[in-house]
Amino acid sequence: MLDFSKAFDLINHHLLLDKLQSYGLPAHILRWMATFLLDRTQRVKIGNEYSHSGHPNGGVPQGTLSGPKCFLVYINDLRTTVPLYKYVDDSTLFEICDRNDVSVIQESVDIAARWTEQNDMKINSEKSKEIIISFAQDGNFRSTIPNIKIDGRDIAQVCHAKLLGVTISQDLTWNKHVDNIVKKAGKRLYMLYQLKRAGITQKDLVSVYVSVVRPVLEYACPVWHTNLPQYLSDNIEVIQKRALKCIFPGLGYAEILRRVNLDTLNVRRDSICQKYFDKIKVGTHRLNYLLPDKRHQI
Repeated sequence: MLDFSKAFDLINHHLLLDKLQSYGLPAHILRWMATFLLDRTQRVKIGNEYSHSGHPNGGVPQGTLSGPKCFLVYINDLRTTVPLYKYVDDSTLFEICDRNDVSVIQESVDIAARWTEQNDMKINSEKSKEIIISFAQDGNFRSTIPNIKIDGRDIAQVCHAKLLGVTISQDLTWNKHVDNIVKKAGKRLYMLYQLKRAGITQKDLVSVYVSVVRPVLEYACPVWHTNLPQYLSDNIEVIQKRALKCIFPGLGYAEILRRVNLDTLNVRRDSICQKYFDKIKVGTHRLNYLLPDKRHQI
């Protein structure tokens, strides 16, 4: 998992405009983009004092709709010998190899490092991570795999790594991910307690839970829900129980769910996953190619 140092801040304006032109953008759009990138000023405020205004010599404005798209265009020509998945400034390389195969992922990392040099960017070797997923019976197998290097430095081999908000573990279990989302959602319950003390109505407190706390517990659930052990599902459910019993003290969990017309989190995740998988079955869905060929089904 590659981490680009200050990814949005280091984009070379002129290189970006050249790339946009190479993709056939009309001249009037190029002029608009040049104005968007170059005709900007910025200054720093400390207390009531302002610095002199200056023109940034690189980077794209964050918080804009165009900023992430500009970054995607900028890194679009980054190619490697192993599959590379890019999502804004998150880039992930992976390869599948046998015990006797020769890994080529270092070659791809070297290609990425050279690309960053040529494009005025830099890979942060300290924040980049390597995770090895192996079910080999030999417990020492992972230790025989050499570390990936960036600029001569070993990048860390880790047991867990967060990818687009989902914690991936090297044994492909979800204990660490569930632990993370339960802790994150648990911290948000404090806000619910404070709002209750402030006299917010029960109806509004339920709305706060549904919009602020529950999404943390359901994020990307099609990835991890279908093979979640019952005890981990129960750990997640505890957060909803705590939230609703805070709002409706003295009532049982089942009674509260009936009263506010909510499902258990497990039932909701089942429904979310089913709806998502139904969409994948449609031939035009971008993930449809992952489904097995119906002709080979028994």
